[in-house]
This record gives sequence, structure tokens and C-alpha cells, in this order.
Amino acid sequence: MASSHKALNPQQFIVDLIRQVDDRAVCVAYSGGVDSHVLLHLLATTHHPQLPAIRALHIDHGLHPDSSRWAVQCRQTAADLGVSFESVSVSVDSVDELGLEAAAREARYHAFRFDLADNEVLLTAQHQQDQAETLLLQLLRGAGPAGLSAMAEESDNQGLTVIRPFLGISKTDIVSYAKLHKLQWIDDPSNDDQTLNRNYLRHAIWPLLEQRWPGMATTLSRSADHCREAVVLMRGLAQLDAGQVLLTDSDGLSISALTQLPEARQRNLLRYAIETAELPLPSAAILQRVLEEVCLAAEDKNPHVEWPGGLVRRYRDQLFIESAETDRTDLGETLINGTETMTLGDGRRLHWRLSSGQGLKPHVLNSQIMLKFRQGGERIRLQGHAQHKSLKQLFQEWGVPPWQRTQIPLLFVGQELIAVVGYGYAEHYAADIGEKGWLPLLEQP
Repeated sequence: MASSHKALNPQQFIVDLIRQVDDRAVCVAYSGGVDSHVLLHLLATTHHPQLPAIRALHIDHGLHPDSSRWAVQCRQTAADLGVSFESVSVSVDSVDELGLEAAAREARYHAFRFDLADNEVLLTAQHQQDQAETLLLQLLRGAGPAGLSAMAEESDNQGLTVIRPFLGISKTDIVSYAKLHKLQWIDDPSNDDQTLNRNYLRHAIWPLLEQRWPGMATTLSRSADHCREAVVLMRGLAQLDAGQVLLTDSDGLSISALTQLPEARQRNLLRYAIETAELPLPSAAILQRVLEEVCLAAEDKNPHVEWPGGLVRRYRDQLFIESAETDRTDLGETLINGTETMTLGDGRRLHWRLSSGQGLKPHVLNSQIMLKFRQGGERIRLQGHAQHKSLKQLFQEWGVPPWQRTQIPLLFVGQELIAVVGYGYAEHYAADIGEKGWLPLLEQP
């Protein structure tokens, strides 16, 4: 837990860090400021046989005229410490949309994810006051328990493992260490820019609060730990609820089962499902719209609610949570070349598996088969059926949501529809019971 204040004892710090790193390679996010400089110095000078080799990675955001000079200074410091060093220049975009601090962070972490190896962890130097500031800023944004959890000592950032070993260490201890070892660090003037919320809080508000509550950094960090624990409990409850609400035969949620839960648990489960889908969480207002406009709509309606990066839609009793990238690729048509694996225009892969009593008769693969997508008006006589049915009618019977129907591959011999991949095969083309057949399978990118 990061809540209690820990003195910066170099030997104990390294022992604790070795246990946390657990034989993974280590990369230090090195800005050249006092915090990351102390972290790098600690790792480079406290010799321990079990400490893995470390390297330093500097991100040049290009936001200050001296940024290239700072990169040179960081390189020299790393060389003096005998540490491998790399500097990466990034472009900070979406400032109007995200704000400068968030946009710079997004650019920085994008570079980290690209640069680090699979078995390498990123060490950052956020300390106890950073943690407390984050909690206060999240509180002022109206964040829930997840936001108020602030930063974890170890977390996953889209596949990148981040360890923050200083979260229990005070800023005072870090600066004291730097002065004791006569370190020279970079002072970025942007850290004094009080138009940025964190800097305003740090320079204008924090000193006043600390006069009244001297131990507030420790206390607020403890509150963040309590919120993190609450989030774990909420996630556990959501997993239990998901067992009753998630549909086993599709990727949707049962709306009737969802709405049987108390409303707070409905919201909790929706957040969990959105996080599981690796989509950005919507605001509380958007989440309420999902409950009121989508879940409570008539079953024959197909409403949807969208937010940046995410989309929730309804079809019958099913709720679908998807990426907001709703523009579907025009996939055209392709000639099937026997049982060769092929990649579709949207990145999905179509491959074939030899099966028994499923798929297409083997000799059919010797025909000229075209893979196409729905245009409208298609009909097929399915195996075991006496009459042809329209594809529209079949999709309704199969419960396929309307927006998914144009993305389902269809196989044709000449003008005859012989297979709806993943759903059904035409009489005279389908493998009979006990007969070998080639089964086409779709694999997501």
C-alpha cells in the first residue's frame, strides 16, 4: 500500500523494488527533473547482484525551446552513471480536445508502449504528493471511486506495465536525497505555469492546505488506497452480476436480466463491461442515458448512445457494447482459392477446418467460389429445408443485429448463395452427417 509514509532508505528501496520487478527488464522514464533523476541515481549507484540491468528513456515533447538541450543533458547524466540511454521525440496532438497535460501524457505513453520490450517494465517517479494531487484533481472533476484511486504502485497501461516505486516517498525526502548527493537536475519552466490545473494546485493551493494539515499527502494517499480497495470490491460484484447478465451465445448483455438489478449495480456492471471491452469509460450522464434511452426502449426499437471511443446499441433483448468506429469497410468481393487462409479488408482472417458433418462438401472447394457481402435480396435454401428463404428473414430468425449483417461473409457459386459463414450452408453443397466437410471460420484481428 502506498498510503503510509516511507523514508527513502536506498538499500531497502532496492530490495523492495527487486521483489516487485521480479526478473523483468527495467526502463526508467527519465525526464531529467529531480524526481526521475533521484530514481535513476538510486538504481545506478545502489549496487545489488539481483537488480536487473536498467536503461533510461527520455521523451522530448518539443514544447519548450530548450527541450533538445535537455535531452543532451539527460544523455550526459545517463552516461556519467553508466546507464544505457535513448531519447525519443514526440508530437503532442489533440491539445484542444484533451488539454496540454493530458495530450502530452498520451504522446509520452504512446512512445513508451512502442519502445518497451514485452518483458520490460517502465519505472516512473511519481511520489506521494503527486498521488495526493491526483486525488484532489479527480475529486474536483467529480470522479468516482476508480478516478479517486489515483495511481497504483503497479498498473497496466494498454499492455505496458508501469511501476511507481516512489508513491510512498515524500517530495521532501526526494529533494533531500538529491541535495545530499549534489545532483544537478533540470527545472522545466512549464512546471511553474499556473494556468495548468496541477501547477495551480501545487503552487497556490497546496501550501495553504499543508499549513493547516501538515500530513495531508499521507492522509490523501491513504484515501486513494481506500478507493482502490472499493474498486476491487465493485469489480468483484460486477463479475458476479455478469454471470447472470452476459449472454453465452453472443457478445451481448441481456437487458431484461440487467434491469432486474438495482440501478447502482446496473451502472457498475456497465462500467465493468465497457472496461472489459477495452473502451474509454463514459461520463455518469452518458451512462444514465444508456439505462434510460437504450435499456428502457421498446424491444422493437434499435436505439444507441455514443461517446468518444464507445457505442452502446440495442437489438431485441440484447445490449451490445462496441467501439465507436462505426464506419464499416466496403469489403468488396474476393475469389476463394481452395482452403487457403485469406485476410479480409477489415483485418479479419477466413480460414478452413476439416470437419465431420459440417461446412461444405470437399468437391465444392474445386468450384469457383466468390466471397461477397450482403447487397440485399439474397436467398438460400438451407440444408434440410424444403424452401428458399430470404437472407433478411434468416438474419431475423438467427437474431443477428442489423448493423452486423453487412459484415458477414457470403459464399457464392455463380449467382447461387451456398453459405452464410458461421450460420448455415445450402442444400446439395453442405456436408451430410458423417461426411467430411470444409468449415469456413472467421478470426478477429
